[in-house]
Order: sequence, then C-alpha cells, then structure tokens
Amino acid sequence: MSLKKTPDLYEKLIVQAWDENGRAWIDAVRDHGIRAPGVASRDALLAAINDHVQPNSRVLDVGCGEGWLVDLLTGSGFRAVGVDASRELIEYAQEHRKGHYVVGDQSDLAKLGLGIFDLVVCNFSLFGDETVRRCVMSVPQMLTPGGVLIIQTLHPMMFSGNEVAKSGWREGTWADLPGDFGEPSPLYVRTLDDWSRLFSEAGLGVSRMLAPTAGNADPKSLIFVVSRCERTGQ
Repeated sequence: MSLKKTPDLYEKLIVQAWDENGRAWIDAVRDHGIRAPGVASRDALLAAINDHVQPNSRVLDVGCGEGWLVDLLTGSGFRAVGVDASRELIEYAQEHRKGHYVVGDQSDLAKLGLGIFDLVVCNFSLFGDETVRRCVMSVPQMLTPGGVLIIQTLHPMMFSGNEVAKSGWREGTWADLPGDFGEPSPLYVRTLDDWSRLFSEAGLGVSRMLAPTAGNADPKSLIFVVSRCERTGQ
C-alpha cells in the first residue's frame, strides 16, 4: 500500500532527497561543471547580485549546497555566509570552500542568529510550500535598509509548456544532471501570481524579473529581484 503524500510528507521528502543525493550533487558541481562560467542561469544570477551589492557587502546564501556561490563571492571580497539543511553539503563546503557555513533550516532563518545582510539569495533552493513561505516571511527582518532578496527558481513554463495555471506539488527529476542520483526531491511550483502574493504578504515587492536563456532556447529559470516595500506615513 502506497503512503499518501501529505504536504508535511512532501516537505520531509525534500530533506531526505538532499541527504541521499548530497555526494552526487557535489560531484556534479565539482566534476561536471553544472555551475561553470557560461551557464546562463549562473551568469544571470551573478549579474543580478553585482547590480545590487558591492564587495564587502554581507550576503546570505540560503540553501547554499556545497558552497560554490559563497566561495565565489568570498573570493571577490564579499562577506558571504551559506546556510543549508544538509550536513553533508555544509561539511564539504567548510572543508573545501571559502566563506562561513552553517547547518540550518531555511524555515527558521531568524533563529540562526546570523545578523542582517545587504542581500539574501536563494538559488534553486526553494523546493517546498510552507517552508518556503516561512523563509520568505523571515527575510525582511534580516535585510539592511535598501537590501534585496534574489530568488532563482525553475521557470513555470518547464512544467506545462506554458505558464502554470495552478500552484501545487510536482515530482522532481535529476534527468538533466550528470551523475549517479537517486530518488529526486519533490517540489512545490508556484504561479507568478502566487509568488507575488507571497512577496506582498512578507512586505516585499518585485522590482525586476529575469528569464535567463541560452541562445534561442526557452528559459529554464526565473529570477526575482525583491525589496522591502517602504511604508509611507499618513
């Protein structure tokens, strides 16, 4: 008898999938160049970061994985911190990457006591529903005045050939990645309207959206550049 997949179970399966596939992910980044220069999503993300912060700025990478981005930013003069729920990925980052790394749950960022940041980045790291909502809701209190949140996520068109009509859970896949991966992580796919509602609920507003492309190919990712909505006096 198959186990009914409730929202809570989906959230647990995300953590389980990354625990089980941590080594394969490390190998894919280190040995197969999935985050190498020239990859459209990588280059677009770095351009967005550099458009909004300068070296010596504090940057928090939520769901940092094995640390490639924190390592790159630290080497470029940023004060970068990475947080991830996978102990294996964090231990690899601590041993092999520059920067500061912490094991932690993205849904409880404020409880980690990491301080405030000029920029918070989530690069293909927001897989869940409620955990992502809590993560986004916690970001404003962690941003300096004028600070920004940058999220890169899979483009909704990847799941239907058109814009997703309804938010919901989808089965994940490692199909486009090299390496020996096991069971993939499920992911909760949001419509653009639901992303907008979530940002609004958190007191954030989208200042820019980007859809990186490689040549004439359809975009595979979507980048949100988000900042706090300033309240005006009455």
